[in-house]
Amino acid sequence: MQVGNAALRLKAVVEADPGSLVRVLQFFQARNLIPRSVASERLGDEYLQIQIELDPAELAADGFRVVVSKINELPIVLAAVACE
Repeated sequence: MQVGNAALRLKAVVEADPGSLVRVLQFFQARNLIPRSVASERLGDEYLQIQIELDPAELAADGFRVVVSKINELPIVLAAVACE
């Protein structure tokens, strides 16, 4: 086991809709993953910033990029990016 593996991080800006956070998290739930951390913050009245961290031992980097791509396909998402 390696110590100090950097977490997989995702940041997304989405419309401030009551279901936005759940719709983003469903992609992790579908893969039976529990994020290390989830944070959301309102950006004014119209937008929400979501930050998600995953343990890299639970999901390969390629799989993580697929999840980020799928999140970007949601109509409520302005942008979702994997952070390094």
